[in-house]
Amino acid sequence: MSPDPDYDLYSDQDLSRQMMPRIAVPDHEHWLAKDLGLSDELKGRISLIPDERYGAGPRQVADLFPATRPGGPIVLFFHGGFWRTLSKDHVGHVAGPLVEGGAAVVLPGYDLCPVVSLLTVVTQAKQALLWTRQQARRLNADPDRIYIAGNSAGAHLAAMLMMEDWTRHGLPRAPIAGAILVTGIYDLRPIPRIQVNEDVRLSAEDVVTLSPQFLPLRCRVPAIVAVGNAEPPLWIEQSRRFAAKLSATGADVRLMELPGLHHFSITHSLSDSTAPLTRALLDLVHR
Repeated sequence: MSPDPDYDLYSDQDLSRQMMPRIAVPDHEHWLAKDLGLSDELKGRISLIPDERYGAGPRQVADLFPATRPGGPIVLFFHGGFWRTLSKDHVGHVAGPLVEGGAAVVLPGYDLCPVVSLLTVVTQAKQALLWTRQQARRLNADPDRIYIAGNSAGAHLAAMLMMEDWTRHGLPRAPIAGAILVTGIYDLRPIPRIQVNEDVRLSAEDVVTLSPQFLPLRCRVPAIVAVGNAEPPLWIEQSRRFAAKLSATGADVRLMELPGLHHFSITHSLSDSTAPLTRALLDLVHR
């Protein structure tokens, strides 16, 4: 496993530069606007069931993109935004290549910090997965082939689902066939020292209990852990260490460090069916 970084060696300013993507990528608004535009365009091109409620929270609604052929896999994709901003509309573009490739897609929204706690956000992610399994017939898909995915904070939520004991939810086994984790954060120790924590408000206990890096893996499934090699070193290290954690348990994990991509361009690349990460995602869900 990669060395455990000593965050005490970094000033708060250095941590912010490396652990806040909106600082690391000054033109991030340009990339977010491009993603929104692609998502809007896609809605007029493929079948969509919008804003289906899966929970009581104001933002607990999901967009459903049914599979074009019966029995396909389902990709449940959580959006990023450091659990405090953005929406499912910012990742709608990922559905295009997936649906065209034979998968169904579910894009859930969730309530944001500080209106709710991060623990509540994680709970809502669990609700989204259980609800998605119940929607398989509407999705023209197989309830036993659900792949969890997400970018940035959404990758953290997907990773937390891998740490869950699903027997506590009345299931005989985990409802997860695989995972695709894109430019995620898995060790939350830097969060209390950066501006994000004004909204996320993590306690010392939260840092341990909500960090997938420190929790036992309960869903040993094939996984892709992807990060752009143009991202800051500490951010890249998050993916390296989490991939190493999965590998140490015997999980089938593929670490992808994608040349020239940063925190926002790597997610944008999922709109391109020929991009390496998109091809790897489709290969995984169609194993």
